[in-house]
Amino acid sequence: MELSEEARKECEKIISRYPEDWKEAAILPVLHLVQREWGYVSLEGIKTVAEMLGMPTARAAGVMSFYPMFYKAPVGKHVIHVCSTLSCALGGAEDLVDHLKRKLKIEVGETTEDGNFTLLKAECIAACEAAPAIRIDDRLYRFIGKEQIDELLDSLD
Repeated sequence: MELSEEARKECEKIISRYPEDWKEAAILPVLHLVQREWGYVSLEGIKTVAEMLGMPTARAAGVMSFYPMFYKAPVGKHVIHVCSTLSCALGGAEDLVDHLKRKLKIEVGETTEDGNFTLLKAECIAACEAAPAIRIDDRLYRFIGKEQIDELLDSLD
């Protein structure tokens, strides 16, 4: 896969904002752009990013693997992250995961047959005061229950 000319120019624009000896600092916005372009960041994508930033591929891969918002494989149209930290677990997150697995007929880490939804667990989505919390795509939902999830999923499909 190749980045589109538009995406490559946008990457160059991002990188140009950083001093030459600090251009590796542009890695996060460049990774986001690559993921927006392809839907995930493949090994080829990591190599492309590393090349653009003049850094070793292993370092780019290490940065990418540290952040859970970057996907190494294709995901569904909508990605559901269920927080699995202590406060959300105590608030019923595991029940929500079980409900979603039954409703979507997939396991955690899988995508529905129609490609609409991917179900993932997240270590923390920074909403401990509002447990249980989930993130669907880039939107946070707090104090979420099974009925609310059903309504949300029906509105997205």
